[in-house]
Amino acid sequence: MTIPTTTLQPALESAIAQALGQPVRVTNMALLAGGASQETWRLDLHVGSADESAVQRLVLRRPLGGSIFDGALDLPTEYHVISAAHAAGVPTPRPFCLLPDLLGQPATLVERIEGESIGRKLVKEARFATARAAMPAQLGTALAAIHGVDLDASGLGALLPAPAPGKTPIQQRLDRIEYELDQIGEAHPALELCLRWLRRREPPPPPRLVLVHGDYRIGNMLVGDAGLLGVIDWEFAHSGDYAEDLSWGLIRDWRFGVDALRLGGIAQPDAFFAAYAAASGQPVDAERVRYWELLGNVWWALGCLNQARRHLNGEQHNIEFVSLGRRAAEMELEALQLMTSYEYTKAEG
Repeated sequence: MTIPTTTLQPALESAIAQALGQPVRVTNMALLAGGASQETWRLDLHVGSADESAVQRLVLRRPLGGSIFDGALDLPTEYHVISAAHAAGVPTPRPFCLLPDLLGQPATLVERIEGESIGRKLVKEARFATARAAMPAQLGTALAAIHGVDLDASGLGALLPAPAPGKTPIQQRLDRIEYELDQIGEAHPALELCLRWLRRREPPPPPRLVLVHGDYRIGNMLVGDAGLLGVIDWEFAHSGDYAEDLSWGLIRDWRFGVDALRLGGIAQPDAFFAAYAAASGQPVDAERVRYWELLGNVWWALGCLNQARRHLNGEQHNIEFVSLGRRAAEMELEALQLMTSYEYTKAEG
């Protein structure tokens, strides 16, 4: 439940002052739209003085309770991921402060980047035409930087979810899908069929495990007139297969109605793949990415069903969660079409 500003603001000032060891003042606090598992606030922080030069323009995030998947990172771990990514040169908001307890919940503060993240605006509005042209290459380069973060040197290897010993990232994900389907407790034969198909056609293990953002798509990017400003929403980060991030932004649901442009409704993925390969030094395996795209549709269908379950079981009543549950059928259809297309292409080849 969202806490009123009149309660949150003084508590926030007290918590930040304690963390920084000096007086602070919070102004211009406003709740931002969006976010199914976390609430997000924008604010100005005056540190030690009300002088404009001392103002930090920040974003505050707090848990709402519950998550799309049980494996989502808690906020302190997500903050460590953002810190490691920022230190490695990934374009992401600069970390400012971790608050272990703000009115009974952890909270994080990061730099506020003034950009647009609403997908339907980014893919359709004329003012972002230049950005849309630049972003495929920018996204590929930024993703290579994410995958280049040293998991051991950063300490993330010990913090993040990773495949169990003897399991590949794909096997781990398919096991999780089976578990999630059992928890939902209702029949979804299309997902069961896709799961069987995926089990039988698993590609070889990836060359190495990398830092996977886990939700790398239009809608989780801050964008300005010239393109990408910052990568946000790291709550699904984990150690895994590079192709997962390359495929996730291709899912039809992230094209925001511009279905003909496979990369998030802004372009075809060629420049994205090429920039990633150039920056990472690793060629993109198109078949591997295609497999993960089908898997991703199944995974997101489960995410939508889990959101609906949060409402239906009384965990958190929210009409948006119900609407997401109804959209699971779209991903089921997309997965079946991808599966059919894959089989047809193989037969033709």
